[in-house]
Amino acid sequence: MNGAELTNAMIGAWRILTGDERARECFDLSTAGAMRSFTALLLSLPVLFFSSTAAWRIARNTEGFPVDLPFGPFVTAEMLGTVIYWTAFLLAMMRIAQGLKLGHAYSAYLITFNWGTLFTSAVFALPLIPYSLGLYPETPALLLTLPALVILFVYHWRIARTVLGAEQGAAIAIVLFAAALSFSIDQLLGYLFLPSGSFSG
Repeated sequence: MNGAELTNAMIGAWRILTGDERARECFDLSTAGAMRSFTALLLSLPVLFFSSTAAWRIARNTEGFPVDLPFGPFVTAEMLGTVIYWTAFLLAMMRIAQGLKLGHAYSAYLITFNWGTLFTSAVFALPLIPYSLGLYPETPALLLTLPALVILFVYHWRIARTVLGAEQGAAIAIVLFAAALSFSIDQLLGYLFLPSGSFSG
């Protein structure tokens, strides 16, 4: 993987998000390209560490937050949850694609999902940078992350529709499944790592 492939993948993720049909040109859809797309997970981890640290600061500085979150377990739960979710979702999607008779498109879906996760992680981190620099307090930081969640859902829906080739209803179901899986893993790790058995990631 080189810088050009990374740049092209990020441009491709943006084009998928915006419905640009040129997105396909930006990804290496070969078997080797599929293997290299997992580099996105490694590249996402520093971004996630930054976002998790900012989220921990927001929680600690929010008046009335119910528990005192220890930094180490909080960040560990966030990062471990990402790896578990990534693995579980892609394995589940392999079976789902086969069940929908769309197995032929799974490799392209995997590639765009992997690179898209890096893209959406970066989008989520962007509004947390000014917060970390002390430019605005916790409430604006939280509000400005909401559009990032919308972008995540839209991206998942678009790759389910345009890359995997799922019908509208199936694509929406995939997006809801992804959200439910992520939430469930976050909750489970919260019970294991954090005080009072409560966690939201």
